[in-house]
Amino acid sequence: MILIVFGTSRMMDCRQCRSLRLSKKRNRSNMDMSEDWPFKDATNTATFASRYIFKGEPICRAYHDWDDGSWQFHPDRNPEQSDIMVVCLEAVFKLDPTVGELNDLPPGWKAERTNSHAAWVRSKHHPYPVFKDDGFYLDDATTYAEFCKIPDAKNREGIKTGQLVQLIFRFADEWSERHDNDCERMWVEVLEVNDDYRDYRGRLLNQPHLHAAINEGDELCFHPVHVFAIDA
Repeated sequence: MILIVFGTSRMMDCRQCRSLRLSKKRNRSNMDMSEDWPFKDATNTATFASRYIFKGEPICRAYHDWDDGSWQFHPDRNPEQSDIMVVCLEAVFKLDPTVGELNDLPPGWKAERTNSHAAWVRSKHHPYPVFKDDGFYLDDATTYAEFCKIPDAKNREGIKTGQLVQLIFRFADEWSERHDNDCERMWVEVLEVNDDYRDYRGRLLNQPHLHAAINEGDELCFHPVHVFAIDA
């Protein structure tokens, strides 16, 4: 069943889709998935899609949202909130199996193409560092929770201006094999809290030991998911 969400005609990008969120947790059920299913997310994952793609327009824009991992699929037109439907991810894949090529698109990235036969062109859709542009990116600190004690989500999301946080900087391509000395843990002073997007702007307080892509005093944006430690 397709659930249609009615709204205003205000133009909507991937961040504005938050107003339609059903849940902030990714829907990854224990349901059986075919070996041909390309995504890590379950087939019944709630997904935002333009009604126009179900009327025959090709899927030309895809977004993997940063904050909660939601997927969005649109034709080559700017979506309005009233055009957005909530469907199962499987429904989009059945409509156009080429979206399966985006199964490894990281959260916070988008992919675009001119038509359904063209190659996808990927680019970041967030304010955080990426290796291609900055020479480093910030590791998802929550992936270390199995091995290290990291601050809980409430504390990571409640950081105030002036506090010091430790981030993990990885000086390698996001998709590359990991090696020793790829990463450095460094402290950052929080300069600004962005309440609209629930993220932070900070200043690096350390000079990297092994890498020159960023220097002490440089500023960067980061998300609560990047916070590995908080100075007491």
